[in-house]
Amino acid sequence: MSDGPNNVVIFAPVVLLTVTVEAGPENGAEVHLHPGGQGFWVARMLRHLGERPLLCGPVGGESGGVIRGLLAQWGIDLSPVEISAGSPVIVQDRRGGDRVQIAETPMPHLTRHEQDDLYGTFLDHALNISTAVVTGQWGEVVPLDEYKRLGHDLETGDVDVIGDLHGPEMRAFIEGGRMDVLKVSDQDLREDGVIGEGPVDMREGVGLVDRLVAQGARNVILSLAEGGALASLDGDHYRVRLPEFDPADHRGAGDSMTAGLTAAMLRNLSAAETLKLASAAGAANVTRHGLGSASTNLIAELAERVEVEKIKGDS
Repeated sequence: MSDGPNNVVIFAPVVLLTVTVEAGPENGAEVHLHPGGQGFWVARMLRHLGERPLLCGPVGGESGGVIRGLLAQWGIDLSPVEISAGSPVIVQDRRGGDRVQIAETPMPHLTRHEQDDLYGTFLDHALNISTAVVTGQWGEVVPLDEYKRLGHDLETGDVDVIGDLHGPEMRAFIEGGRMDVLKVSDQDLREDGVIGEGPVDMREGVGLVDRLVAQGARNVILSLAEGGALASLDGDHYRVRLPEFDPADHRGAGDSMTAGLTAAMLRNLSAAETLKLASAAGAANVTRHGLGSASTNLIAELAERVEVEKIKGDS
């Protein structure tokens, strides 16, 4: 388990098991079992960065037992809420290079009692630890009203909150209360119908960031994939450029960026240092097949290569 008391708790309404078939030697196959879900991928990168996350989410059934064992092996602390349904499972075939989904079990339906247990358990940890990451969900495992309540109660408890949210969950949370840092991607905003297809130019990106700040997020980082990122931190606007790599797997970069932002908050880094660390964590993740993973030496090296420029809000 983690070396010392936990310094951040992660709200993970979806914790799943992934089964991935990879190409093996002599035309054989290798099968890999991993926990999955946005909250887990954030926690995994936080461990790579030397932090001590506590993952809080629902687990159940045979797949839940496997998830518990895998998390223990990887040194990630879990505060589980036991549910009657089995934890979701995704089976993928990556022998051809791309991920091909073979099977997927449905997202669990939490009973009212299980929802209350998840909410109360997470809130208790958040009030004690004082720093929390709130992640989204697939479908509606948790009612939107729970996100609104979290926004209110975490602000009341003076908990520092990093949100990796968009769409209805984001709007519900900031309607309820304070969000200290919001990380969102241009892909998220396309899914929400906020922007259309095509690259986001700097003027449009700054306008999007300012709109999110006006809605209630104190600080906003908008990731733009190969276009870097735009951010508003403490009222100042920044443009971020980072080295481009041929990705082994582009997925997980955003969750790794959220982990970097969280680590930066825990370390009280400056705005420029925060953006360098977060961007480096996201860039390093795409060089590997494992989501939420990277070499710590590579992250440090990339952070030195990330360019952060302060810009005017009307640029």
